[in-house]
Amino acid sequence: MTLTFILIGIAAWTFSMILSDSDMIFGWWFKLIDNMPEWIAKPLGKCEYCLAGQLALWYYLIKYLNDYDLSEHILMTSLSIFTVQIINTLIYGKD
Repeated sequence: MTLTFILIGIAAWTFSMILSDSDMIFGWWFKLIDNMPEWIAKPLGKCEYCLAGQLALWYYLIKYLNDYDLSEHILMTSLSIFTVQIINTLIYGKD
């Protein structure tokens, strides 16, 4: 399970930071969400942390609905967001 949420963080980072370029496959999506309010655009991809959190939040709810554990849900969502932070730190030296 832990690996899944690390992969969610990697996927969110890749989508937001690489595939968002205008010449990439999802460039059109980022042009579309540029016109949206920030509170909507961020979880849809403009913020890699927000996207990782949303993907992990909904993935856990759907996958583990019958065996739900709140503390595990919070932990796994946090792990996805933390994975994005690790990637940003490794690549950009961001804090």
